[in-house]
This record gives sequence, C-alpha cells and structure tokens, in this order.
Amino acid sequence: MESETLLNEIEAVFPHVPRPKDLEVSFHKVDCFECEYIRKDLEKYREPILPDEAIRLLYNDLSCLSSKGWLWVFPSYLRHCITKKNDYDDIETEFLIYALSPDLKYQKETLERLSGFSKPQLLCLLSFLEWCERHEHWSDYCADEIENGIGFLKSLLSNKYGV
Repeated sequence: MESETLLNEIEAVFPHVPRPKDLEVSFHKVDCFECEYIRKDLEKYREPILPDEAIRLLYNDLSCLSSKGWLWVFPSYLRHCITKKNDYDDIETEFLIYALSPDLKYQKETLERLSGFSKPQLLCLLSFLEWCERHEHWSDYCADEIENGIGFLKSLLSNKYGV
C-alpha cells in the first residue's frame, strides 16, 4: 500500500474528534502517577488536531491513554507517522508499532484501549502495520513487532467481527 492510499484511508475512518474530558483521557483514573502526569502534560492541548509537539510528547506514553484518548490522538498521530520524512528520527512510528503489538501480559489492556474503535478503524490500523511491513526502514527495524501486531489485530478482528 502506498503512503497516499493509506493517508486516504486514515482520512476516511479517523476523523479528528473532540478531546475527551480530563479523566477520560487516561487509562487509569486514580492512583497512577504516570497517567496523572500525562493528563497534566496534555492539559494545554484542547483541540481535536494535535500538533507535532504533542505527538512527540505522547510517543512513549500511549499505554497511559484510554480508548477515548486513543480515538482523540490517533487521527493526528497516524497522519504524523505516514507523513514523517526522516525515518531515523521517527520514534513516534516505532512506538506506535510497539503499542499495536503488545506482549501477552499487556494484550488485555490493549484490547480495552481498542474497544472504542470501529471495524473500519481496526482495519486501518492493520493497513498501517502492513504499510510498515513493506516500508524500507520499518520492515527491517521492527519486523518481529510488525508481524506480532498484524497477528494481534487479525485475531481481534476475527474474534470481534468474524473477519
């Protein structure tokens, strides 16, 4: 899949959505200092479209976001990953690949984060990983994670939608 085709798919199924209410942004609502920090870091971002500085802030904290948080962040985050020109400084794409290929002990939480996603959105995430699989840099650098993520999303789609 070409980048332009994937961008069109992202545009079609990942519209920018309003920011969730403060506690709804994070995965854990109380007693988690990491989620509390990410809520504080994101306080200044109130718009549906997130700037690159917010994407850079989030790359290592995707697991601190709730399903509503992911639905708010992913439209901007995915577009950023596809349009980034310098692969070798693209830690955001790397960590999105990791977030979509959870180890067994984190799969339940990842399924919770993906619970608000529609079938077309899940298929788009699969398309994103397949794009990474054919990408010159990512196919080499994160081959195992991409393969695991594709398997994880295919299993989710099969269990949820019979796809």
